[in-house]
Amino acid sequence: MIIKGNRQNGQPVLIKNNIVSSSERIPLYTNEFSESWIQKIIHENAAILPISDIESGFAPAISIGREVKTNAGFIDNLLISAEGYITIVETKLWRNPQARREVVGQILDYAKELSKWTFTDLDDAVRHVNQNSEGLISMIRNQAGNAETDEHTLIDNISRNLKRGRFLLLIVGDGIRESVEEMVEYLSQSPQLHFTLALVELQVYKLSGEVDSLLIIPQIITRTREITRAIVRIEGDYATGLKVNIDTDLGVEPVQTQKQSYGRTTLTAQDYFEQLGQNTDQSIVDFVKKMIADSEQIGLLIAWNTGSLGLQFPDPSGSGINLSILTVNKRGQIQLGYAEKQLIALNIPLAINYTFCADTAQMFAGIEPNKAKMGSWNKNSTILDLITQYDRFMLRIEKYLEEVEMM
Repeated sequence: MIIKGNRQNGQPVLIKNNIVSSSERIPLYTNEFSESWIQKIIHENAAILPISDIESGFAPAISIGREVKTNAGFIDNLLISAEGYITIVETKLWRNPQARREVVGQILDYAKELSKWTFTDLDDAVRHVNQNSEGLISMIRNQAGNAETDEHTLIDNISRNLKRGRFLLLIVGDGIRESVEEMVEYLSQSPQLHFTLALVELQVYKLSGEVDSLLIIPQIITRTREITRAIVRIEGDYATGLKVNIDTDLGVEPVQTQKQSYGRTTLTAQDYFEQLGQNTDQSIVDFVKKMIADSEQIGLLIAWNTGSLGLQFPDPSGSGINLSILTVNKRGQIQLGYAEKQLIALNIPLAINYTFCADTAQMFAGIEPNKAKMGSWNKNSTILDLITQYDRFMLRIEKYLEEVEMM
């Protein structure tokens, strides 16, 4: 048995006008709550789910329906990002021990069913469940606040993700008292899908003195006998070898199924490299992978986004603020990261950033500092241009990081 000490959850308190209000934990498995209540909370407040901590490309999520009908049953909550990445949610209160394994099989059945759908199938289902004529594209545009979303690109993204089974599957409830390793036998029955499965617990508290107010905390702590957060990633097929990776707070545990296992990755990263390769060629993909490895060696973090990857530098003082250094989009274009707000928050002189911008801009033909937005370039450059200046460029990044650390 693996033991990580006697860790216990603390009780949150609310301090308002210097008055402290205590809280009382309300287990979801009591009769005060129902799975329908959880579905409603998620539908109205999709941000309550820690999606960005699991698969950043799937966030922020937009709720597009409750009890969405499929041939495999009704999906409790269906969410989608503004880029067309789909999240399937199954809510579960673990009052019935026999239902624990059934819920895993159920959410996998939903994923299998959706992988057979076309964009039109999904659009029709969304119109039906919401009982209005507003289609999926309109819902995404309205809720994401981006009326200029390219319709054809969004439809292509959604269609591709449906076809490949590229989903985020969330089982949300009050914890799973079952070894996550035992779930692999169920997960390995779907090798044709490329999905991430996460188990999330919602902790609910009542605050004393606050009428009709609840504090809800998405719990992402892994324990040995009660798994409240675990991420299982599966990719491959039976011909090439099924690859399973279990990621918990106890560490990343590769599981050998058939031929091989693989290191930690994300669906967003896989999608990024796939589309980068389609837009450029394999040599560009290989170069970007080398740049990522070199960047991590000098202390940079990799932020995976739906349209790009970002190189970021974590504040050495431990504030949690990350300075944006560089972004590389799926078309092989690069742009200096805009870090003015982060630098101001860290009380670091902006002149350091402006000089960094000017020095890097002169390495590329046609690039100069943006006069209207200091600290950024006037336009994108390309990976092809970066290749010829790579060593010089990386040395300048290292100097910039040293200057930041000295502040």
